[in-house]
Amino acid sequence: MHYRYLLTFLLSVATFTCVLPQHDAKIGFPLNAYLRQHDPSELMDLFIRGDEDGIRAALVAVGGHMKMIRPGVVSARVPVGKVRTLAASDAVDHFEFSMDRGFLLNDSMRVKNFVNEVQAGLAPLPQAYNGEGVIIGIIDSGLDHQHPDFRDENGNTRILKYWDQTLPFNAQTTPQPFGYGQVWDSTAINAGSMTSIDQPAYYGHGTTVAGTAVGNGLANGMNKGVAPKADIIVVSAAFSGDFRARVADGVKYIFDEAAALGRPVVINASLGSYLGSHDGQDAAGLFIDDMLAEQGGRVMVCAAGNSNAFADYHMQTDVGTDTTFTWFRYNSASGLGYGAVYFELWADTADFNDVRYAVGADKTSPYIYRGRTPFHSAAENVGSIITDTLVSLSGNRLGVVDLLLTPRGGQYLLQVHMQTVDSTALRYRFMTTGSGKFDVWSSAQFGTSNMVTAPPTVAQYPPIVNYVLPDRNKHMVDSWACSDRVITVANYYNEVSYIDYNGNAAVVPGVEGAIAAGSSKGPTRDERQKPDVASTGDILMSAGPLTTLSALIASEPFKVAPGGMHMRNGGTSMASPVVAGAAALYLQKCPNAPHSEVIQAIRNTARMDDFTGEVPNNHWGFGKLDVFAALLTSNIEPLPLTAPAGICAGGTIEVDVPGEFETYAWSNGGSLDPLEYAEEGPLSVVVTNASGCTGRSDTLTFELWPLPAQPLIDQVGVVLSTTAAEEFQWYLEGGPIPGATDQSYEAVVSGNYSVAVTDANGCTNTSDPLFVLVTDVEGVGAQDLAIWPIPARDELTFQLPRGFNGKVMLRVLDSNGRSVLEQGILQGPLVTVGLQGLAAGAYSVRIEQGASQMSGRFVKLP
Repeated sequence: MHYRYLLTFLLSVATFTCVLPQHDAKIGFPLNAYLRQHDPSELMDLFIRGDEDGIRAALVAVGGHMKMIRPGVVSARVPVGKVRTLAASDAVDHFEFSMDRGFLLNDSMRVKNFVNEVQAGLAPLPQAYNGEGVIIGIIDSGLDHQHPDFRDENGNTRILKYWDQTLPFNAQTTPQPFGYGQVWDSTAINAGSMTSIDQPAYYGHGTTVAGTAVGNGLANGMNKGVAPKADIIVVSAAFSGDFRARVADGVKYIFDEAAALGRPVVINASLGSYLGSHDGQDAAGLFIDDMLAEQGGRVMVCAAGNSNAFADYHMQTDVGTDTTFTWFRYNSASGLGYGAVYFELWADTADFNDVRYAVGADKTSPYIYRGRTPFHSAAENVGSIITDTLVSLSGNRLGVVDLLLTPRGGQYLLQVHMQTVDSTALRYRFMTTGSGKFDVWSSAQFGTSNMVTAPPTVAQYPPIVNYVLPDRNKHMVDSWACSDRVITVANYYNEVSYIDYNGNAAVVPGVEGAIAAGSSKGPTRDERQKPDVASTGDILMSAGPLTTLSALIASEPFKVAPGGMHMRNGGTSMASPVVAGAAALYLQKCPNAPHSEVIQAIRNTARMDDFTGEVPNNHWGFGKLDVFAALLTSNIEPLPLTAPAGICAGGTIEVDVPGEFETYAWSNGGSLDPLEYAEEGPLSVVVTNASGCTGRSDTLTFELWPLPAQPLIDQVGVVLSTTAAEEFQWYLEGGPIPGATDQSYEAVVSGNYSVAVTDANGCTNTSDPLFVLVTDVEGVGAQDLAIWPIPARDELTFQLPRGFNGKVMLRVLDSNGRSVLEQGILQGPLVTVGLQGLAAGAYSVRIEQGASQMSGRFVKLP
């Protein structure tokens, strides 16, 4: 081991500093403590940052295996005894691990969140929605699968899969690639072979959460959830030191199962960790983000947390030239497994590179400054452990301070660790100066050190003028709760009085409609808006484990609803599944909707009232959930079809749908837009957009119109006329004669003439052809080339004679025989040329093909 000793005289303080090995810096203090406390043969779940290919090879070498991978991060399962070996690999930058084990964070509910309107299908919704066809995944403490609210009308379970992460490996039932826990499917559950239960230590938390989201009320017709027809996948989470990795595994498991079934899915996570970076850039948060972005029809909802009533445990320091500090207390029962001063600091790298930091100590009776370590910077600390001996002004050792600064993308994690302290009664100050800012989350209830929230006055201790107090901002849980792709839910009071199991009135604290006292505040560490929305949480009546209900009826019946099948619960844990159920209703309506669409629908329709104040804000998000309004945002307005009023006999019409859609399901079986249609109807269409939302057109019926009688042509000399009609079009040799749209027409050249007549309905019939021989045209005389109209103004049409095939040269000559227009012609027999450049007067036309030629004459009008 290489030691670097510094003897520094600064304010008469003597300190000793050493730098510890690189592989220890990769592990960090919480993981190091975890490894010491667990059997080497035990498998653990880790996030490993570094080179993915190198990590993959290193895992194989130590008997581990990879579960998930993304750029720069691998989620793996590794033997505890091999983690230090793995740390020695050059491919490993560091391990991401937290000692936080995670926390588990309805009739009136349906009224306050406007769920009843959706379940009833009130206009202008196109139908009622109840979650049918959607899967809701519950990551929680498990649930009581025997509760009737989780069975259908036939008594069969609604649970498709149930993964209990807490159970040991079983070759037949352990899911891969995860390698731990056991899974049962609906067949096994219906057969009664499942042994997993709602984890007793959490008092039915998972069952009440699931009941709020998906309970169908079949137990006694009461307290139905938001999406009572949805199917269920359960992950009973393992609350251990690798908690975040287990939750990410649960998310992957649920999404993979839903994808295999081709079903939309919503995950509810009423659990979380209060420690961490609170920016969504941790490995679990990034893996979950990737999975949500992978395809549409995936939504995740989570609880914001219930820590607003806790003692202040967040501290943000805006670092300046003055040296500021915050006191931390020794924790004799730290999460490290031994007494220590320990906390974690998070900052963006750009905000911490110019910060200098040290650890000092103060006596409290009386208040006396005892001394500090040297100041350090990110540049000297990054990627290594600096160990300082904290020495008092009088030369006595006060403790040993370990500092580990780990870079993680664009962020720093600074771990401050003191296992050895001279006195547990001292207040240990974290001191900073320079320029930048950082955040700390620390509390003894999370296994770290309490910050001092009630320091002395300036009169009692003048240096306290530079004290930075902890606060109640940014109190949400970490990781996925801080992701822009996850809906994070706050909690407001649903009911403060209710009738209990014995028919007595029960009262709980709070003001109905106000934000719950414990509902955690945002924003994220990097100042993004969270939470997203607030929903009813305190209190709800929901399905409870049958054994728990029985015990409560005997001892605390005021916690049980009439009928004995539902129990009370509260917090953001109950508010979150309300929103998860709402998301399931949205996905029933629009099964391919991306998470971003669902989030915006919920945010944009959230209600503001006197309790919320102006929104968005850090307590309420964008306001109170309105499920009915959220679903209305995906309505496709009734589509007016564009089509004629009728169909001419033997013909078709074109029916067009306004707008662009992914699919068209016409009532006659057609699937194209526009649709060619030839029947009376009725005709309508159901359209689907990219999100899978459907819209309906109006319904059309059509008259079948007969064709007008076939017209006859009367000929008097070269004047042709036909029967009366609304519109006319004369043809020569099957081609329309430009401008020949009157009831009569004067033929100017010999050929086969016909006429089409159109009636008031737009139906058309055509005459038989009539050959007309033209021998002379007044003012022009007889000619061998068919030319019209004569006289002409803007353009001239002529008919190529039979025998003129291939390229033909056209020449127009003026009265002096000069060529004024030449044009090659490739196709006929009717050819039209423009006359816009010619002066008024008489002209001749000649066509030539080899030695053959024909000519004609015409008059050009001004």
